[in-house]
Formats: sequence, structure tokens, C-alpha cells
Amino acid sequence: MHQLLSPLKVRQAISAAGLGLHYAVLFLPFAFVLWWLAEGGLDDLAGRPWFALALAGAVYLGSHCVRALRLAVMASRLLGISARSSALLHMVTAPGAMIIPFKLGEMFRLHQLWYLGRSFPGALIIILLERFFDGLMILVLLGIVYAYHGPLGLGPMLLLAVTSLAVLAGLVVFVLGPGILRAVQQYVVLNHRNPKSLRHLGQLDGLRQITTRGADLFRAQGAVLLVMSLVIWGLEALAATVLAFTYAGFSKTSGIVVLAERVFEGPVGALQSAVGAWSSLCLLSLVLVWPIAMWIYLPRVKNEPLRAQNRTGVL
Repeated sequence: MHQLLSPLKVRQAISAAGLGLHYAVLFLPFAFVLWWLAEGGLDDLAGRPWFALALAGAVYLGSHCVRALRLAVMASRLLGISARSSALLHMVTAPGAMIIPFKLGEMFRLHQLWYLGRSFPGALIIILLERFFDGLMILVLLGIVYAYHGPLGLGPMLLLAVTSLAVLAGLVVFVLGPGILRAVQQYVVLNHRNPKSLRHLGQLDGLRQITTRGADLFRAQGAVLLVMSLVIWGLEALAATVLAFTYAGFSKTSGIVVLAERVFEGPVGALQSAVGAWSSLCLLSLVLVWPIAMWIYLPRVKNEPLRAQNRTGVL
């Protein structure tokens, strides 16, 4: 009996460890965000009109609601995750994704997509899709900053190079990727008969399938996702403009400058003092809705990917 139960106990221990990692990935970044706000992040908001802060925070939350819908469109199609869970996934990972610089916080969203969708390549494709459409918007933002403020500094120029590479990589994956992977499969089948090579055909085929589905989504929903991205960044610019009204020396481009400085993680113009307030307001807005999102999200995790199990389309 002991020998029969041991494998079961091992599997339970592994499952418990995986669940513990899942919770840690969600709660530890949130705790760090709370610590950052308590240690001085909220000081940047002191003295600002509460109505302007509430309005800017509400508009900013609206942009994240659209981001959540954009993720739901992609995750339900590619991974079979229900739309509600996908949208909630965005809201519970957004604070951690924001607080960690250089976009490394996206690893939290990648982990959750992988955990719920049971497909790492599919999760990676979704993150790449998000970065592609946001990259297009960042290029537009860089163009606006250049038009109003002249030549860009080193930080924005580096961001321009990285963003351009990300957009180009997205085009390669979603336009050329399926054909390239299909050609590689055919080459392996025709020219390699040893078991070691053939053993990887299943993995290669799975990658080809998820890339093909990503390309199909890109063609079918690309216009919708692009419009959503325009709305997202438009709402963020509007929220930054509302906040910039509370600072002296406001001009018609100040909200764009505040948003640009936050995205570039470095100064590109005036209103540098508003960048800290903008970051604090963004995080505070997300922190306020995080407990509610988590309360709804966690019970849904064990049932995902729901659409992969239920093809009736019920979300």
C-alpha cells in the first residue's frame, strides 16, 4: 500500500508546489507595489486636486479595461481561455508588470497565460502580439514627441530601435512564420530518418500550428486589435493630460510628454516632476481594483482552459 501511495503523494506534492508558485507569482509583485507606494510613491500625489486625480485614474483604468478586452480576444482564440478569465488575468498581473522596468514584468503575464492555457508557445505568441500592437503605438508616440520637441535623446533612440525590432519580429512570425516552420518540417521528414530528429517533429508541428493560429488571428482580427490599441493609448494620453492640468506650465502637448517620459523611462521634455505622480497614479488605480479582480479570478483558474473543454462558445 505504501508503494502504491507514494507516486500519488509525489504528484500531489508537485501539484502543490506548482500552485504555490502560481500564487507567489501573483502576490509577491503586488506586495512589492504596495511597498513602493507606501515608501513614498503616494507623496507625488500630495497636494493635487482629488477630483482631477479621480478623473485621471478612472480614465486610466478605462484604458486597462480595453487592454483586458484585447487580451481576451487573443487568449480565447489561441489558448481556449474564457474571455472573463483572460480579462481578469490582465488586471491581476498589470501592477506587477508595470513596477518592474524594461518590460521584464511581462514575465508574470506570460506565466499566467502559460499556467491557464497549458501552452508556452501559445502564451509567447500572445505576448508577442501585444508587444507588436503596442510597439506600433510607441512608434506613433515617438513621432509626436519628435515633431514637437525635435531630435530625440539616447533613451528614446534606443527605445525606437528596440520597438522597431519587436514590430519587425512580429511581422516575421505572423506573416512568414507558418511557411518557414512548414518548410522545416518537410525538410526533416524528407532528409532525416534518425529517431532523434523525428522525435522533435511533434514539438515542431505544435509550434507550427500555434503560429498558424496566431497568423490567422492577425489577419482576421488585426484591424480590431489595432483599433483597440489606438483606444488604449488614446485613453492613457487623455489621463496623462488630465493629470498635467494640475501642474503649472501646462501646454497642449504636456499630457503626451508625461506619457512619453513614463514609456521611455527617461526625460524627453518638460514636466519631469509629473512623471512620478503619473506612475503613482497608474499603480494606485490598478491596486484599488486588484483585490476584487483576484477574488473573482482565483476560483476560475482550475477550470481553464474553459473553451478548450467546452466548444459551445459559452464564456
